[in-house]
Amino acid sequence: MRFTAPKKASEGTSRIEAFSDGVFAIAITLLVLDIHVPVVKDNESILKALVAHWQVYLAFLIGFFTLLVCWINHHYMFELIRKRNDMLLLLNGFKLLVVSFTPFATALLADYITTPNQQTPISIYGFNFFLMGTAMTALWVYANKKGLTKAESPEILKATTQLFVFASIFSGAIFLISFISIPVSLVLFGIMFLIFIFPKDRAYRIAEYKKRKSLKTTRTILEDATAPQTEAIV
Repeated sequence: MRFTAPKKASEGTSRIEAFSDGVFAIAITLLVLDIHVPVVKDNESILKALVAHWQVYLAFLIGFFTLLVCWINHHYMFELIRKRNDMLLLLNGFKLLVVSFTPFATALLADYITTPNQQTPISIYGFNFFLMGTAMTALWVYANKKGLTKAESPEILKATTQLFVFASIFSGAIFLISFISIPVSLVLFGIMFLIFIFPKDRAYRIAEYKKRKSLKTTRTILEDATAPQTEAIV
């Protein structure tokens, strides 16, 4: 008698979400370990010593908001992903691998952002950012393609797919631009945070825009189709 693994996806993703939340929490906690109490010299103010390490605080904020936005999008994604299979676990694991690497990329950025060697750590962080977007896109596209998702309408699923594909493309563009202009790449980092900090709202707005556009197109087609008949009757 031969035993074969069932092909049907399993219901529920609570364990995936719980494990993922734990990894995100640990990664965010590790970010603060690179911030140390400054050594204050004689006749030096504490404020001046703190300001002297501004690059460490900047790197911490970039890393924190990167992981925060990533967690928010992961949370939204699993509001729609209702089932799981082995491949989904692996793809989620790849995403968590990138999340786990983020504290190191952030520490590298903090140590070298004001040195002549700043290009390499910024590009490494940009590449980590690109992998984050790619992992998120791959996870969502696979889940949606395999029917592991469920939403109130197909338009929401399509809009979410467009949003996450855009994330992968945009993060890849930031990585490439980091070799050309570091200030521009940092500005684009900020823009991407603003775009993806409310993923549900963005997806619903995309779906609503597509719906209005589709209705407008349909209305135009119907008007064009009935126009000759109206003229003929007149």
